[in-house]
Amino acid sequence: MLENTLLTYISENYLGSDDQGFNADTPILELNIIDSGSLFDLVELLRRETGASIPLNQVTPGNFASVRKMVDLVTRLQQH
Repeated sequence: MLENTLLTYISENYLGSDDQGFNADTPILELNIIDSGSLFDLVELLRRETGASIPLNQVTPGNFASVRKMVDLVTRLQQH
């Protein structure tokens, strides 16, 4: 499941052992868990995992605010 893949990736790469309470609704940008460079790592991960092409104009703070928002973005893109 994409949500679990994202949670695991972010936890392992950006949180280390400090992932208590981290879930799909954790505001990852607001809490500075990832930075702008990491954002594009997540875009690439989404592309690899789902085959979805994410247009640059969709790489916004709103679409990457949380794991749930990223999953919602991919779902919307795959429906079009």
